Amino acid sequence: MRILLLSDIHANWTALQAVHHAEPEFDACLILGDLVDFGPQPDKVIEWARQNATLVIRGNHDQSVAQFIQPHKNETMWHRLRNYSRILHWQNLSAENLDYLSRLPVRKYWTCEDGRFLLIHATPFDPLHEYSTDEKAFWKLRLQGIDADFVCIGHTHRPYGESIGSVKLINPGSVGQQKAGECVANYVVIQDGHPEFRQIHFDIEELIAEFEAAGFEQEMQQIARKVYTKGFTLEDAGIPKNAG
Repeated sequence: MRILLLSDIHANWTALQAVHHAEPEFDACLILGDLVDFGPQPDKVIEWARQNATLVIRGNHDQSVAQFIQPHKNETMWHRLRNYSRILHWQNLSAENLDYLSRLPVRKYWTCEDGRFLLIHATPFDPLHEYSTDEKAFWKLRLQGIDADFVCIGHTHRPYGESIGSVKLINPGSVGQQKAGECVANYVVIQDGHPEFRQIHFDIEELIAEFEAAGFEQEMQQIARKVYTKGFTLEDAGIPKNAG
């Protein structure tokens, strides 16, 4: 069985298209949340997920957009891009797609011939917001009582894989936005139970053209270029330094 595992697309249709072109054939597609915020094409990303994904989990940004949660920080370029994109999302997202975001589950078990999967955006302790580390002790505590062969997470935008006891822990990284500023989409293909971490480059000029077409003002296009080519730090995003 061939499973395409995606997370943190963040309205980046350019990156998602690159992944789909690289991986046109799969038996199941699992998306671990954060379809929206930051990027210029939320409707296209949501519609692709609705048509192609087997399961989609709610991320913290899906929650914020669907529940009309006002962002409260505006100190960094990262914050400014998020805030501006969210306003445009609220103005332009279809009512149907907003309703879809509001109905996404925060966690889901899924069973196939490869085993039993737990799908969450962040961690079992806090499925929406907790940032994970790479430390085994961190995950041993959070995997206690979890009945699954695979635990699949996103949220940190950092690819990570580890076997902890009998559980395979997999974070595919982010399709749409890299901390390091590389214009690559990260994802995982699980082939017959064996995960393989992959990445594909996407065209930054095509992405910036999408920002312009979506109505982002010139200053925000320049900020987007910096965020997507130079990256961002944990502190930019308000994430604790010891997080993943």
